[in-house]
Amino acid sequence: MKRLINLKAILFLVLLGINSEAFSQKQLKIVSLAPNWTNIVCAIGAGNNLVGVTRYCIFPDSIPRLVNEGKLQIVAGFMDVNTKKVKELKPDIILTCTGVQAKVRDKFRKEGYKVIHMEESSLGEVYSGILELGKYIGKDSSASNLVKNIKSGLQTVADKYKDVPRVSVYYEINYYYKCVPGKDSYITELIRMVGGEPIFSDRAGIAPTVKWEEVVKANPDVILIPIWAKAGGPYFEGDKAGDGTTTPFEISKREGAQSINAVKNGRVRYINSAKTKQAGPLIPVATDLFARTIHADGNLELLKIDKVPENMETAFSKLMYFLPFINNVEQISFAENTMSK
Repeated sequence: MKRLINLKAILFLVLLGINSEAFSQKQLKIVSLAPNWTNIVCAIGAGNNLVGVTRYCIFPDSIPRLVNEGKLQIVAGFMDVNTKKVKELKPDIILTCTGVQAKVRDKFRKEGYKVIHMEESSLGEVYSGILELGKYIGKDSSASNLVKNIKSGLQTVADKYKDVPRVSVYYEINYYYKCVPGKDSYITELIRMVGGEPIFSDRAGIAPTVKWEEVVKANPDVILIPIWAKAGGPYFEGDKAGDGTTTPFEISKREGAQSINAVKNGRVRYINSAKTKQAGPLIPVATDLFARTIHADGNLELLKIDKVPENMETAFSKLMYFLPFINNVEQISFAENTMSK
């Protein structure tokens, strides 16, 4: 009889272990205050636990659909977090990102909420954040597999571009405040991985500021401009100053711009920041996107673009924007292949 009881106890523990992950998942409510976190949560199989996201969370495709169906609440943009809405959702865990959300992170932690924060200071730190989340919500193996797949995908991309000539890159994160990926940004790592050298990347911080005069003197081979759906801009005056993005035409007309190699050779171009600023499952896609954009042939026609396109894909097609990064189908396919390895 005693042996039978012991066997039952062992069986119970085995079943408990098998179902612990599902049990943990069922109980937790997650609020993601950053697009990359939302994508990470879904990639490790915890998408059903999301109760709140931002209006910029568009990956995976199911997120916008769930928002439209009223099954997910929008609780933030990026800096404008509606703390009242977040609290009403009674989350078990809140996910925050970069120094911009540091105050929000500290506020929620002070009030007793579990917060996992990612600075995006390096690939190593991104991996640690994924693993920490996985451990907390009972998705250790899924988180580990995601990290392995990201690393594998990165290696595949790096191998493709290991013999390309190195080019200097000015990635103007914001046209008004003039900041670039710095020494403490994982984006610097990605660009270097595929034959680019971000100018001023020796400066401390995730996005250190620079002066345009310094850019002219540095004479970059390529200039990248971030763009996303309905970005709008540029705005140089009023409350909206610094919002949205700018145009190749505006950059080409700045003082001293005509002496810069990137301008002289027509290598001032947009890059989809909705994908390149995704510290999560899309890191291999972002790296491949950086590579193809940085090393594409120059085209002086790009400098004539004097209005920010409202829709990236259709606008680029109409403007004969032949750069490979507009091939959305190829990017999605690349991501699926990478994540399935």
